[in-house]
Amino acid sequence: MNVLALTIAALIVSGYASSATAQDVQPVGKEIVPPFGYIGFCLRNAKDCQRSQDARDTINLDKTKWRELNHINDYVNQTIRPADDIALHNRTEWWSYPSKNRGDCEDYALLKRKLLIERGWPANSLLLAIVKQWDGRGHAVLLAVTQQGEYVLDNQHWKIELWQKTSYQWVKRQSKHHPYVWVNLDAARQPETPMTLSEPIPERLDERSVPKLEIQGGSS
Repeated sequence: MNVLALTIAALIVSGYASSATAQDVQPVGKEIVPPFGYIGFCLRNAKDCQRSQDARDTINLDKTKWRELNHINDYVNQTIRPADDIALHNRTEWWSYPSKNRGDCEDYALLKRKLLIERGWPANSLLLAIVKQWDGRGHAVLLAVTQQGEYVLDNQHWKIELWQKTSYQWVKRQSKHHPYVWVNLDAARQPETPMTLSEPIPERLDERSVPKLEIQGGSS
């Protein structure tokens, strides 16, 4: 193994934490309506928005899982090229899996979540989240909820970090209990439309088909 490879391996292992602290667990507020783009995604990809049969909502982030998390994050970031929804779909806020190896931030996050679930990660531990960047623009990332803390997979950064170490303002994310239900993360923000599990999830979700991914080059 050359010096560069050894350095990268050391960085990956050094990023692994042995146990979570109270600050590593993100505080959440009331349930609110999901992003409209995500609602449309669920209508087209029903099975990806159903409650998981796996009741686990955290995973033990041992060294093998840490490397796997980094592998998926790197693979998607390197394989998918940035492109906005207007360029890809001629519309705004169209959440989907990457098309022709292109996508925007939520497309990256959705694909990372899907690939990790296919590798045995519990769906309840992989949460889509909306944040605000320093300039106020919205951005989507994936949170991996582990026994060692909640880690951020981001298409804008190669390094996977704990949520509180990022520079983002956290807005909302999926609930651990159901992927279709989202919760508020901004304590200063009054949710405009509250939502509870008693409200119906869009009809006939189970009967809608899941499209085939269009990923070329490399193995998933």
